[in-house]
Amino acid sequence: MKSSNLVLMTVAVAAVGILAMPSTISLFAGQHTWYNISGDNELPCSKCHAEVFQELQNSAFHKWNGGGFGQGGDDVVVDNIACYGCHRANASITYADVGTSAAVVTPGKQAHAASTVACMLCHQANATQATVNPTGTGSLQGFFAGGFEDPYPTGYKGTTYNYTNATHKGGHAAHQKFIESAIIDKTMEDANEACIACHTHIPVKINWTHRYSLEFNATPEFATVPPTHFNVSDWSFNGTFNITVYGGRNGTSIAPYNDTGTGTPTSPPPQWPGKWPGRNESSP
Repeated sequence: MKSSNLVLMTVAVAAVGILAMPSTISLFAGQHTWYNISGDNELPCSKCHAEVFQELQNSAFHKWNGGGFGQGGDDVVVDNIACYGCHRANASITYADVGTSAAVVTPGKQAHAASTVACMLCHQANATQATVNPTGTGSLQGFFAGGFEDPYPTGYKGTTYNYTNATHKGGHAAHQKFIESAIIDKTMEDANEACIACHTHIPVKINWTHRYSLEFNATPEFATVPPTHFNVSDWSFNGTFNITVYGGRNGTSIAPYNDTGTGTPTSPPPQWPGKWPGRNESSP
């Protein structure tokens, strides 16, 4: 090979190296420096979960900094321990942990860095018995979400939480079936679907099946003269109609989060008079 060709090839290889090496170095930059998570040091959860961190910072709730809760919206600065407070709070789970040095390591068993949690873990009647904070210096307890009957079906095999106690027995809760159906559904932990649907800004779309009307018979009480009183009997629900509603993230029907209103009946219903769904006879 001529020396001129060798020189030219050497220059070409060097040029390629000059162009490629910075990109190669930057690709691996930072991959070999590690966060110190021994003792009270924490991983920066917000690095990957910035949107959740912002929601938490703007909320008046769950703002725990390891020493206190923020109930006023901005009196506690949120840091990563707030994430730990929920997602590493289940005392029945062994999470991965590092002690005072990297030589003192606990591998995770049921979960590594974090676990999905049921809202009731911290909001059940005896939450102090079920949860401990990650620093081991106390317990986490939210406000008790009481006023429900025991929502778990007979033979339920999953983790159960205390929705009721001797004082808060439930029995009149309009959302009892809502809680029960969320527990049976396995999309989220326990009744979290119902908790999130009501108590957070997540939009909710519901396909309702409503009754058209309440029906009863009223006959005069002829024992009085004139007959000014009526005996009421034969209570029933009359027909059904379907409607889909979409509640926006702020609980409003104002555009762009407006209800669709599909299927809303008029009064009287559009089938009046005639055969109604769910009835065998003509309407009065």
